[in-house]
Amino acid sequence: MFKTSLAKPFSVLWLFCAFAALSFTTFGQDKTWRPVTPEELQLESPVAEKDADAEALFWDVWIDDSSRNDLSMRHYVRVKVFTERGREKYSKFDIPYLRGTKIKDLTARVVRADGTSVEVTEKDIFDREIVKVGGLKLKAKSFAVPNIEPGVIVEYRYRESIDDNGAAGMRLALQRDVPVQSLTYYYKPYNKREPNYQPYNLTGVKFEKHENGYWIAKRTNVPSFKDEPRMPPEDSVRPWILLTSSGMALTDVSAFSISFVVKDPSNPRTYWAAVAAQNARWAEFMLKGGKDIAKAALEVTAGETSDEGKLRKIYDFVQNEIRNTTFDPTLTDEERRKLPKISSLNDVLKRKMGSAAYIDMLFGSMAASLGMDVTVALTSDRSKMFFNPNMTNENFIHLAAVAVRVGTEPRLFNPGLKFLPYGMLAWYEEDTWALLVGEKTIQWIETPLTQHDRTRVKRSGRFTLSDDGTLEGDVTEELTGQMALSYRLDKYDESPSKLEEDLKEDLKRRVSTAEVSGITIENVTDHSKPIIQRYRIRIPSYAQKTGKRLFLQPSFFEYGNNPVFSSSTRKYDVYFRYPWSEHDDVQITLPKGFELDNADAPSPLSDPGKIGLLDVKLSLDRANNKLLLDRKFYFGGNSKILFPAKSYQPLKNLWDGFHKIDSHTISLKSN
Repeated sequence: MFKTSLAKPFSVLWLFCAFAALSFTTFGQDKTWRPVTPEELQLESPVAEKDADAEALFWDVWIDDSSRNDLSMRHYVRVKVFTERGREKYSKFDIPYLRGTKIKDLTARVVRADGTSVEVTEKDIFDREIVKVGGLKLKAKSFAVPNIEPGVIVEYRYRESIDDNGAAGMRLALQRDVPVQSLTYYYKPYNKREPNYQPYNLTGVKFEKHENGYWIAKRTNVPSFKDEPRMPPEDSVRPWILLTSSGMALTDVSAFSISFVVKDPSNPRTYWAAVAAQNARWAEFMLKGGKDIAKAALEVTAGETSDEGKLRKIYDFVQNEIRNTTFDPTLTDEERRKLPKISSLNDVLKRKMGSAAYIDMLFGSMAASLGMDVTVALTSDRSKMFFNPNMTNENFIHLAAVAVRVGTEPRLFNPGLKFLPYGMLAWYEEDTWALLVGEKTIQWIETPLTQHDRTRVKRSGRFTLSDDGTLEGDVTEELTGQMALSYRLDKYDESPSKLEEDLKEDLKRRVSTAEVSGITIENVTDHSKPIIQRYRIRIPSYAQKTGKRLFLQPSFFEYGNNPVFSSSTRKYDVYFRYPWSEHDDVQITLPKGFELDNADAPSPLSDPGKIGLLDVKLSLDRANNKLLLDRKFYFGGNSKILFPAKSYQPLKNLWDGFHKIDSHTISLKSN
């Protein structure tokens, strides 16, 4: 099914990029600013992390979940700036938030070293879009800090409003992007219960009974969280607490009985059995079928004898012939809410229209009508965390696909994900655990990983090099597999002009002096074909001229890229999202009057485990005075995409070798 998380919307508590803020008096939100102590004004260096540019003196949040109808979350933070770098870095504060969350009642002020203060005005508070490490785009409520300088204190308060009320499923970050002297959560659970929670990536922190129905969890002198390139998702490395709840879930109601299951997080086996029993209704709904669905399945698969051929025909039918309202950019959210109610999958077939989830289930129902063994599949999201079944919280998995047993093994299909090719899953649902649920069956499996030869970027460039070093020419890039899917999911509803603008910005981030024109982008919504990007590019001084020589980097598509790993040490494991491959074909017509002076080709480089390979071949077409480059690369061989921190040095050496080959320079001499 379309990836619809069962979890609450991500709280902004977990997503702050810089300082999203928090703290309170003993019994609730401060109505006025707390007094700043002389010790805080006189503090000259950080306490929680040596040499930090800024530090949160306190960072508290109060979570009041005691009301049945309202979840109150109020925040207060106080930050001291110590250095000039801190002044530059924190001249603007961001409070990121996701859809479904609103930031309200934001107030902020700056307290100078002499104790005087300046309030941040309403005109200094604005909304903007930010991009986190990893490419995640978020909205943010931001404010500019007036007259910031080393020694000042910046503090602010706000209220967070979430559409889906209730604290269960909320993530509480226990490490921030800034060092914190005192990081505290005050939590008042519903109905005066003792808090249920699960800690991740830390020990020794727990909620203890406080006052007025609140419980308190606290950490002191917490160093800042530092991103590392290609690290696992934050939920798998950053310390945090998940608020949970034990409870009962109805599984069946009749005139004479009520059936329910108890979900006890302390016992993984019984917990997931209860979750499966609760979700069995999806399998029951899917398998109801009917004569019309059976008839359609026979018509669609006519002439096919193998299960594989039948599944492919059904997949193509539901994905292309049923209007997918989830991925229809012509529909507004209000129009989606007003669509006719679906009471059975016959409605989807008859109307030729349904959401992503219903398209998945129609696929499963048609396959089941042909006698195949079909269940629903719930998977985790590998972009958020590395899940295993010992993590007893249903918020970590979501209805994601339909499982069909082909031969002896179940395979997962997700045609409701509009642009997903047959036989694949989205990368964040690959190489993870899936819970298969039938009407009376349950099974855990691990999902496969798409290999590097199915996710490829194929690039070609036809260039002319001028005698002043300017490179100009036409480029074509083709994306397939997970690269193409990610692009489509991110941009399918964008206008052509926005797609062109984004491509131009991406190119200029790599080469700031690039002049780009003539952009066309093809097949954005047609996953049966590669995404094709074409453009013309001109780069002054691409080749460096020194006297009578030009120094040229033939590997155009790697020009301007920095090494993947720059640090000599590593704290976290190294993680790549998926395997992929690249094939570059570059032809550069050399300037008249120049000939090759030193044009040795670098040797191929690979590792003993065949995880990665880079092979660059250079040749010269003397008749046409063209330099030819053929570059072949892959990474993630043998399904290796996660590497322990202890293997960082050999992995870094391999990638440094790749970068050296791609940065290889040849010399041209004027004759």
